[in-house]
Amino acid sequence: MGMKDKVTSKLLQTTSDKTQLNKRMLGWNKSFVEVNKTLGGNAQKNKNNK
Repeated sequence: MGMKDKVTSKLLQTTSDKTQLNKRMLGWNKSFVEVNKTLGGNAQKNKNNK
C-alpha cells in the first residue's frame, strides 16, 4: 500500500461520520488518481474506491 493509499484510507476513516468531509476526501482521492495518471504512475483503480 502506497503512501497515497494510506493517507486516503486514514482520512476516510477519520471523517466517516461526517458526510460533508467524507465527500471532500473522496474528491481528493479522485484528484490523487488523476495526478497519478498524469505523472505516468501505475493507474490501477483501487477496488475500495468505486
